[in-house]
Amino acid sequence: MDIEELTKSQIVLLVLLVSFVTSMATGIVTVSLMDQAPASVAQTVNRVIQQTIKEVASPGQAATVVMPTKTVVVNEANAIAGAVQKSTPSVVRLYSSDGSTFLGLGVVVDASGEMITDTAAIGSAAQASVTFANGASVQASVTTRDAGIGLAILSVATSSESTTTPAWVPISVSSATPVLGESVVMIAGESNPWVGSGLISSLVPATDATGALVKTDISGDNVLFGSPLIDTDGNLVGISTEVSRSSSGSAFIPVSAISMDLDQGMAAK
Repeated sequence: MDIEELTKSQIVLLVLLVSFVTSMATGIVTVSLMDQAPASVAQTVNRVIQQTIKEVASPGQAATVVMPTKTVVVNEANAIAGAVQKSTPSVVRLYSSDGSTFLGLGVVVDASGEMITDTAAIGSAAQASVTFANGASVQASVTTRDAGIGLAILSVATSSESTTTPAWVPISVSSATPVLGESVVMIAGESNPWVGSGLISSLVPATDATGALVKTDISGDNVLFGSPLIDTDGNLVGISTEVSRSSSGSAFIPVSAISMDLDQGMAAK
């Protein structure tokens, strides 16, 4: 069809179509260039747009400028790293009283020097040598054993001598109920910290025969006596004991059960 034979309506529609296609092409090119432009250029363009909005606002009417917002995305890997960094000062390593044999891990739960661990780590011993993340070492005495959940509570011996001041950094205990599918981190490592991450795969409620358990899909191969389980905020969720491991190597006693022993221990002081 010859363009000269087009009616006025057809010419108007053709102009609109060409304008639309041109606008789309211009927008795509502009966005592509802005994505490739240095940050300084993008900031300059934003300032020009904001200033233009102010100038075209009606006289006597304050211009409303919508400032661009920056969204910070924290991925799970960064959250886990932050959680481990937060909780590591609260994790201690237990040795025999003469310091010759590694026993397992413990967790500082009170600023006065109270710690919790697995009864399997302590065995029948009355004392243990405790080494902190900063290298300090003190002697601690077993004050409570709970065979029902496999938990032992230790307190620093009053006669303990140390050349380095211990770092009493109590771990933050989770007040939230564990959620199925929640991301968790297990801390292990005999000489150097080692972490394993996974999900809560099962929540076993307490019964008359057995206590409550938090089961995970973390490999149980690297779990140590007393390995703590934390959430991505660095809060204590559970601890590995001989009772939890009798069910599964990757199962942990939840803090709800641990808190009962801690409350009783504090009340007895």
